[in-house]
Amino acid sequence: IGFKEKSSRRIVDVPFCHIATPAINDALEHIRNEKREEAKAGKLKKPTKGATLLLRDSDGMVETDPKSYVNATVGDLVFRFQAGNFFQNNPFMLTKMVDLVVTAATQKSPAGEDMTHLIDCYCGSGLFAIGSSSSFDVCVGIEVNDKAVEEARENAALNGIENCAFVSASAEAIFKSNNPVRVKTNKNDLKQVGSYEINDIETSEVLVGDFPRDTTVVVVDPPRKGCSEEFLEQLDEYKPQRVVYMSCDPATQARDAKFLVSYGYEVVSIQPFDLFPQTRHIECLAVFELNKNK
Repeated sequence: IGFKEKSSRRIVDVPFCHIATPAINDALEHIRNEKREEAKAGKLKKPTKGATLLLRDSDGMVETDPKSYVNATVGDLVFRFQAGNFFQNNPFMLTKMVDLVVTAATQKSPAGEDMTHLIDCYCGSGLFAIGSSSSFDVCVGIEVNDKAVEEARENAALNGIENCAFVSASAEAIFKSNNPVRVKTNKNDLKQVGSYEINDIETSEVLVGDFPRDTTVVVVDPPRKGCSEEFLEQLDEYKPQRVVYMSCDPATQARDAKFLVSYGYEVVSIQPFDLFPQTRHIECLAVFELNKNK
């Protein structure tokens, strides 16, 4: 019971993980014993293929059922999600990561303007959009996983956040979508499709493509394969002032960076995060600013 050896199908036994939390290692010992007993009794569901074990540390409690809900505290915010869904799993670095994304996103533009709108692509259960919401007029997240979108909406409500909207679709659909999103906005803030009041809160339906490009930030946190060419082409057509790119694979991030630079963006900063010490895996935050003089 452990991990596959690099470039091999052989399983390397891992009785104790040196980069896991004490709670996970305690639970791992119990689960290893439990699975061995199941194997001896012939109770494993797929004995020839094996299975993936989940150990999700949630505030000191370890959840092993991927369908159970857990909470994660990030600064002053609480996120609730299914244990088996994707969520950054280094709690010691998570708040720092979100803070640096927010700091990068909220810097004034080169023209000295405040950034007012944020589009969070590949948003998952809303980590960056919700984490940035207090600094923007409007935040919109897009995610292809329907369950994650449902969780993002619930997390916004859980934290009392009203200026975030979440869309269930592929990232490639966000800029050309003709479906308006419903958000809390200020009067004359956007080109509106329609507006009305709910409990004295002005709510507007707006198209993401109508967000003011000079004060809009696009946050991208794609899977390991990076962004698709279709998405990057639409990003070029829309041309937001800033792109904040979090990546779990610097190689695909570097590939996508070449496209962004060719579109007129400049690399402002790069910050790696060593979430998994003693492994080759890192997260990397790169910030791109549009140079309108090019």
